[in-house]
Amino acid sequence: MQSSSSLFLLLATMGSGLAACSDPAVNINPGVDSGTARDAGTATDRGTATDRGGAVDAGPPVDPCAAASIVDLNAAGMRVGTTTRITRSNTTTPRNGTLVATCSDTTVGQVAFRYTPTTSSRLSISTDNAGTLPVTFDTVVWAQSACARLSADGGVATGSLGCDDDSAPDPRGLASRFTTTAAVTAGTPIFIIVAGFGNAPTSTGTFELSVTEVATVAAGAMCDTAGAVSVCAMGALCVAATGAATGICTADGALNGACRATGTACDGAFVCSGTVTSSFSRCRTAVAAGANCDPARLLNVCASGSNCVTRNGASTCVAAGAVGGTCRTTAPRCDGTLDCSTLQVCRTIVAADGVCETSNATTVCASGGTCVANMPGTAEGRCRAAGSGAGTACREAAPRCDGMLACSSASGTGVCRTIVASGAACYTADLTTVCANGGSCIATTAGAGAGTCRDAGTAAGAACRDAAPRCNMGLDCSAMTGPGLCRRTVAAGATCAPGNVADVCAVGTACLPTSPTAGTCSMGRAETEPNNTPATAQAPITASAIYTGSATDTDDDCFHVTVPMGGAIFAESNLVASTACAFGGPDPVIDIYDPANARISGVDDTPGRGLCGTLNPSGTAAVRNLPAGIYTVCIAGYDTMATNYLLTIGVFTSL
Repeated sequence: MQSSSSLFLLLATMGSGLAACSDPAVNINPGVDSGTARDAGTATDRGTATDRGGAVDAGPPVDPCAAASIVDLNAAGMRVGTTTRITRSNTTTPRNGTLVATCSDTTVGQVAFRYTPTTSSRLSISTDNAGTLPVTFDTVVWAQSACARLSADGGVATGSLGCDDDSAPDPRGLASRFTTTAAVTAGTPIFIIVAGFGNAPTSTGTFELSVTEVATVAAGAMCDTAGAVSVCAMGALCVAATGAATGICTADGALNGACRATGTACDGAFVCSGTVTSSFSRCRTAVAAGANCDPARLLNVCASGSNCVTRNGASTCVAAGAVGGTCRTTAPRCDGTLDCSTLQVCRTIVAADGVCETSNATTVCASGGTCVANMPGTAEGRCRAAGSGAGTACREAAPRCDGMLACSSASGTGVCRTIVASGAACYTADLTTVCANGGSCIATTAGAGAGTCRDAGTAAGAACRDAAPRCNMGLDCSAMTGPGLCRRTVAAGATCAPGNVADVCAVGTACLPTSPTAGTCSMGRAETEPNNTPATAQAPITASAIYTGSATDTDDDCFHVTVPMGGAIFAESNLVASTACAFGGPDPVIDIYDPANARISGVDDTPGRGLCGTLNPSGTAAVRNLPAGIYTVCIAGYDTMATNYLLTIGVFTSL
């Protein structure tokens, strides 16, 4: 997906961007979507399709493949070694070209280059060079075997040799670079088209195009992980240590090689780490039940019939049916008296007052009891009977809670909580306390669990009043009507608190977290197609980042995130054109996937934020204390309405 035309007006002046799982009776984070259904909010007339920008010039399309328009790169460019370079501009080029890129449906100012390879090899093609204007020029580059229109809809077409939009790192995050999908033939010309994306100031400018003939390396030989100097022959993959610039071409099916899509996936006793069709599946050593394992599946994979379980910092292969293991598909699903959870994990049933895990990963309290943490935020607790104390599940019938406790829900599942008066101490997670008269628990220290109850409308982070003025002077309510939060508006470049609770960044920016409790209001960088599935997500980031794009219910944008051992993921959606996510408008939805591309969490609508959502690891166990590996964050729109989003992804080493 590409950003709407309004977004590019913002990009013209931006600096380079940086980059729940609980017992059903206890709602740890009401904004977390633990199922698959997506909440559409209130019904609304979706109107006409969003205009993503058309050609500026209303005249007839101009053919960049006309003989007088094509630039002979061999003659006009400068060659050094195996690389040919040329600097050009599309500022005066007719904007409405006839060609269609396979990675973008809106390009203008198309410049066509003819290049005749001197060797039969693959080509590394890039505008991520010193002569390309950083930030202010958003290039789209593609290659074709012939200079002619390939497709009317931008889909993959015969003759396409590759296409890219915005895969370069900062400071030229809007530049393009890719390696051709197949080897070209020496002496046979191919055609490279450079254009600008969209109809905005960033769609024209000066660029430096480079074309490098890269060597094809056989299995067993050294290779370049970036693919700029060499690429592995078909049927082999460049395997290297994390962050290394060079590796070894490893044959498909061999140890650490790619899984084969046909026939036997892996050689000998090796096991495929995921679905063979996934671009991240690798052949790994099989580890027997009881042995240590790598939860990220980068070093090894548990043998068939077992899975890798992490407890107290140690990871072990556990047989299906055992405590922490997956439930068997046939009876008995779990060993002895173990219980098979809705997450298909076998758990020990713990009696009242027995020791339990608050995550409910390997234990479950008997008879509808609740595992109440010994201290707020800790992993160990005691099983308490429903309705018997703060933090327990409410009883189904009255009295739902003992004494002066209040149930968090009028009906159905809920949590018993102590009612706290204004000015008194409370816990921000609202698991064991609730402020009286609609007040809010405001953290004493940013990110801390302890706080003070404040009346509605009186403080940043407090609930808005039902009637005007909804918030005190200097504060704005996050919603026009209905539930909302009073927030301070923070200018671009100023410090902010992540989460959209007390602070909201100015329109077109979002809070880029530098830690779980601090950040800076920053603009985003455009996402890069194709990235519509976890398997085709953008290259991994290792630090927090903000992305911009447009999404629908059938067209996700996905981003890889490298998480260290014990790290956490923060994810948040905002809208490009508004700080409010009003019901009836665009509805972004976020999903999080583990290194095996299994969904582990997500968020749709967070209370107080309308149709936008915040997934904070401090309140969502599923995205904190993670095993090391490459995770994926995907954003989509709830329905066909185009959702022009700002997606914030935070990478925390710990909380």
